[in-house]
Amino acid sequence: MGEALSTPLPVRERTRVDLLEMAERLFATYGIDAVSLRQITVAAGHRNPAAVQYHFGSKQGLLEAIIEYRLPPLNQRRLELLDGLRSAPRAEHIRIIVDAMIRPLVELAPLGGHYIQFLAELTAHPGQMTRAFAALPDEIGLSGQLADRALRDALGDLPGPIRRTRATVVVDLFLTALATRQRSLADGVAPVVSDAEFINDLINGTVGYLTAPYSPRQRRSPSRK
Repeated sequence: MGEALSTPLPVRERTRVDLLEMAERLFATYGIDAVSLRQITVAAGHRNPAAVQYHFGSKQGLLEAIIEYRLPPLNQRRLELLDGLRSAPRAEHIRIIVDAMIRPLVELAPLGGHYIQFLAELTAHPGQMTRAFAALPDEIGLSGQLADRALRDALGDLPGPIRRTRATVVVDLFLTALATRQRSLADGVAPVVSDAEFINDLINGTVGYLTAPYSPRQRRSPSRK
């Protein structure tokens, strides 16, 4: 593993990685819509103004490439954590699933550049985010597919639309929380609680929202006097 990391990349691949990492940083800092492909090329130090289009085709292609670049170690770690579902009691399944979605992002953060903040920005563009993850090769997105199925089974008592809505909300919730903490730490703001306490409580809160009782309220017309 160490030897592979120390081996210099071919020039074309190095250029591609430079563009990916600069795009991730700029998108995370300024937002998806606020950054042009030309700005990414200039910031990455490339003279060819069409370098991003050459390597990725479009902004959507670039978004997909960033996710595909970062996801393999996340996918592997999530699969390891999700394997705990095999022997755990059913009552513990939701926490295992949530832990598998959150913890690898935290573990990757020191090495993963601005990926958490990038994902938090991408949640504001659900169409682009959905297309980006749908375009992933099956082997890279396997952990997400397994987590989705496991969560659907664990929340089987909820109506389908409510279950899907909650699943979407919790992704926004924990990505925003992680990105905000990452920015605060980068700005030198002292954390109120340790990383371990923060992650544990974030998992608790996420599980709590997913498992909250569902009781539809009947709409009533105001009584007329």
